[in-house]
Amino acid sequence: MKLLEMNHVRKEFDGLGVLKDISLSVEEGEVVSIIGPSGSGKSTLLRCATMLETMDGGELKYMGETAASEKDGSCIYASREDLKRIHSYFGLVFQNFNLFPHYSVLKNITDSLIHVDKVPRQEAEERAEKLLAQLGLSDKRDAYPYQLSGGQQQRVSIARALAKQPRILFFDEPTSALDPELTGEVLRVIKDLARQHMTMIIVTHEMQFAKEVSDRIIFMEEGVIKEQGTPEELFGTDNERVREFIGHLSK
Repeated sequence: MKLLEMNHVRKEFDGLGVLKDISLSVEEGEVVSIIGPSGSGKSTLLRCATMLETMDGGELKYMGETAASEKDGSCIYASREDLKRIHSYFGLVFQNFNLFPHYSVLKNITDSLIHVDKVPRQEAEERAEKLLAQLGLSDKRDAYPYQLSGGQQQRVSIARALAKQPRILFFDEPTSALDPELTGEVLRVIKDLARQHMTMIIVTHEMQFAKEVSDRIIFMEEGVIKEQGTPEELFGTDNERVREFIGHLSK
């Protein structure tokens, strides 16, 4: 089943085409990594997929439901009610954690569940505590973000996204704000999720990780998908630009 479909997506900033006719789909249980140089449009693609940015053209669908479609040269989004439902299908983990500094770990995870999703408090806290145990953070439930390492903060933000029980999880460079020694603990969590067949799209510059965890890797440059395939196909490609990029980052 296709969880996500993006067809002929376009996005401009100040007249500059950042996404130029991007089409991709993601099947249930699939792990897709997006790689490419800075400025290639990777994060913008994620922001359009999660509706943090408005597309200028193209179509966006989740589980067969249309979130946005093109009409007369512009993008028309679904009704507020439909979009609220569609939003529940996905979760997003930011590179800079985006935790509320004045909330405890538990409240960071449960606040949106209780006040936005109307999940009963007891159920929200049970979900949170189960995830904290799964991510090795049970002893941090009452801590505040400033008391945590970067790796712990990122694991809390993963728990917050998972608590909403999304069908698909997006990661925007989940380790870019971390020291190398803390990167491993976050990548291990993502690998565990992959083993549990969580559908994920991951923008990353960690080549070895992408190779190990992905069913498919997409190489983007200059706002277009230049190449995509299995890790074996991408890492063994004849495309000189892709080889150069992977080789540079794998050193």
